[in-house]
Amino acid sequence: MPPPLDPPPEDEPPDTVAWLNPPKPAPEMEPLPLEWPGLPTPIRRPEHEPKWPVPAQQPTPRSDSYRAAKRFANMVVEILNGYRPPNQLRPLAHPHRFNDISDQVLRRTVRVRMTPGQAARHGTLVRIRRLLVNEPLEGIAEGVVVMEHGDNTWAMALRFERENRPNYGVLGWVCTLVQVL
Repeated sequence: MPPPLDPPPEDEPPDTVAWLNPPKPAPEMEPLPLEWPGLPTPIRRPEHEPKWPVPAQQPTPRSDSYRAAKRFANMVVEILNGYRPPNQLRPLAHPHRFNDISDQVLRRTVRVRMTPGQAARHGTLVRIRRLLVNEPLEGIAEGVVVMEHGDNTWAMALRFERENRPNYGVLGWVCTLVQVL
């Protein structure tokens, strides 16, 4: 039980804590701006305007290349977990590069590839930890996917190119290179 609080002594003046709330100067007593010759004059901001830039209210929407890379990476995860056949990567890959892409995905990840029954029994699935996508040039996107399976972690580098054909790839983006690291 906390100790009881004593009331303040009556002989003590009420302004003993005035140093916590210093008096405000009168409005007509504003400090004068110091101006030195040769120095730029300070910019006075209105009091209602924030001093620092305010971050945007909503984040910018993800680009089409990010969505294409996300869909490709999710499909690779489903293939490695045994829920999709590898041939389903074909619509997302460049027709002349599909064999190289599927070779990288299947041969380099043979240690983690499972059948659906194995994935359910083991309880450890391949998951995406992080996906980063950058567009160095218009129509070209490069990305990296960090994946994990239990205690194992590895990365996969991706390259996408925009094709101006309707109904081709994801929003016109097709994967042209995969490198499992």
